[in-house]
Amino acid sequence: MADFGRFYALAIALPVTVAGLHVVWLRRGFHDGGGLPSVRHVAALAGGTARVTETVVASMLERDQARLGGSGRIYRTPLVPVDPLGLELAGHLPAFPDHALRATMSRGPAMRALWTGLSRRGLVVAEGRRRLTWRITAAVYAVLLGIGTVRWIATAGTVVLTVLLVVALALLIVALRFGRTDYGGRTTTAGRAVLAEAETDRSLVSGAAGAVAIGGFAAYPDREFAAILSRC
Repeated sequence: MADFGRFYALAIALPVTVAGLHVVWLRRGFHDGGGLPSVRHVAALAGGTARVTETVVASMLERDQARLGGSGRIYRTPLVPVDPLGLELAGHLPAFPDHALRATMSRGPAMRALWTGLSRRGLVVAEGRRRLTWRITAAVYAVLLGIGTVRWIATAGTVVLTVLLVVALALLIVALRFGRTDYGGRTTTAGRAVLAEAETDRSLVSGAAGAVAIGGFAAYPDREFAAILSRC
């Protein structure tokens, strides 16, 4: 029984350790050496998909591709954006620049393409891989619980094995929770380093779109527009 207990304790400790190390590696990310191609990418690293939507709105206002009403409603103009995110957002107007618009844009193909590119470059956490890691870990703990339960029945339920089963069950619950929770939009350590460089690149963060990419609607250069947008 003592040998099984030591082996079982090691088997319980191993999955969560491996999963934790893998997640730490995902959160560190990596940098391929290239710079950010657009202000949208700066916005993504600075504030996630919501900030990207705000930046697209600012860019459209700046280029007269949209106009802002006093109530906060945004209207299209005859000028049509040429970038995929701008075209997609224009298709949702007129609309309030609220969480509904942000949520709608976050699920669109253009936003997914932008995020996939950042993930491939190691600048944002590969959220699908992180969740998959925890789901596999949960499956391993389910198997370990089955094995431990069979052993517990065969040995009439020793105290040590009972404690180990409780620990395995707790770790199964933790792994399931992490596997279901979506932390999408997190910038990796490498991504934050790239963002710090991009924030000083005036070719990327100039004008209203650049200001909003870094600071959100509150940073819009026109104070009246900033006040209206910030309430939305």
